[in-house]
Amino acid sequence: MIGDVWEWTSSDFAGYPGFTSFPYKEYSEEFFGSDYKVLRGGSWATDALVARTSFRRWESPERREAFAGFRCARDA
Repeated sequence: MIGDVWEWTSSDFAGYPGFTSFPYKEYSEEFFGSDYKVLRGGSWATDALVARTSFRRWESPERREAFAGFRCARDA
C-alpha cells in the first residue's frame, strides 16, 4: 500500500515512548497534539528513500496538498 497516497490515521501526532528531539525541537515537537494527525507511508510524489510503512509525518487535516487518502479497515 506504499506509493499511491499517504495514508491518514486517526492518531494525534506525538513522540513514541523514549522520544528525544533530533535534530532540533522545532522540527517535530511543536506539532505534537490534537491539531495534527499522523500520515503513514508515502505517495507517488515522495522520495523513494522515505516511502515505507514505518515512515510517518504530521499534517493538519484541513490541508489538501498532502497527496493523502485513506484505507478502510475493520476488526474481525
